[in-house]
Amino acid sequence: MLTDLRALQRLAECDSPEALTTAVDTLVRPLGVCHWLYATDLPLANAARGQFTLGGYPQAWVARYLERDYLQLDPIVAHCHDRATPLLWQDVQPVGRLAGNPHQRKIRQMFGEANEFGLGAGISVPLHGPGLAWGLMSFATETQGGALLANQLPQLHLVAHFTHEAARRFARPNLPLRLPPLTRRERECLFWASQGKTSWEIGQLLLIGERTVIFHLQNAAQKLGVCGRQAAVARAISLGMISATPPQERVATSKP
Repeated sequence: MLTDLRALQRLAECDSPEALTTAVDTLVRPLGVCHWLYATDLPLANAARGQFTLGGYPQAWVARYLERDYLQLDPIVAHCHDRATPLLWQDVQPVGRLAGNPHQRKIRQMFGEANEFGLGAGISVPLHGPGLAWGLMSFATETQGGALLANQLPQLHLVAHFTHEAARRFARPNLPLRLPPLTRRERECLFWASQGKTSWEIGQLLLIGERTVIFHLQNAAQKLGVCGRQAAVARAISLGMISATPPQERVATSKP
């Protein structure tokens, strides 16, 4: 895997939000991240749900953001609320002339002010799944570090999902744990996906077709209530449903 799996697994061992924050800091600082924010259930559709956050941005920027009600027009928040794919901030920043478009002018103003507080470039990862309405994890740096941060997208995507899984027990401490009924083959496919294997490589290991591997991974993700194999891997590991030890006795011996 691009990011050390064992280091990501250790996030689940943190016994407090403070310990988790420190552990995430240790993971993301070498990747060029200056500030990061994990947040769930932001008050867009339902202000009554309890919000939960880790990390954070400069307090002066947070105060400005809330004072000017940027939450209601922030294209990053809108993307993470409705989609599952990671977002580079540069992809939603207004460019060119904005005459006659006050909404876009205010968005440009928001990004300009964020840059003044050292948040000139960033990546945000949407987080959806059981136990919360929605959430996001954002990683930010100064403008000149934007290209470096963009190159770290695969690693940061993984960090976001593992942080999300580790934070669940703090955000929803009374949520009952129900293990989804994954099949043996689904667990095997998830394990090898956690080791960075492609669908074709997993098929070679298990003596099944690439399309069959994709089918098992999609089924596993659906049962786990997440989107994509990385989110499924993070969820399965956090629930103890796959281990860090290769299932050697199962590889290339059982039928699909």
